[in-house]
Amino acid sequence: MPPIIVWMFLLISGMFATVHNLAVTTSLYWYYTWFDSIMHLWGGALIVLGVYAICSLKHVPLKPTTVLIFSTLFFIMIVWEIFEWQAGLFEPGFHLMETTKDIIVGFVGGLLGYAAAINLRLK
Repeated sequence: MPPIIVWMFLLISGMFATVHNLAVTTSLYWYYTWFDSIMHLWGGALIVLGVYAICSLKHVPLKPTTVLIFSTLFFIMIVWEIFEWQAGLFEPGFHLMETTKDIIVGFVGGLLGYAAAINLRLK
């Protein structure tokens, strides 16, 4: 049986995917520009939780070190921003500002996820 952190990650990931799908379907990202920031915040926390979940599996010989957690967070955020740029999911005049905001908000979400994990004694 997988550890509880894996089930938490799967449940919260499913909720994230459902909200994202709803947001795309109903154009929430375009009607409410702040909604993107909420999803980046949530996504940052979810990435950190995912690192803890993967490291908790028996056959994964990794420990969720601070370096691993924040390297993974930074890498995924950069790859996501490249995807948004390649897919044309930005306003041309605001791309640099939007990308910077997304990375900062995602990092803050990661810090919140890390703080929650520390408080829940997941480390």
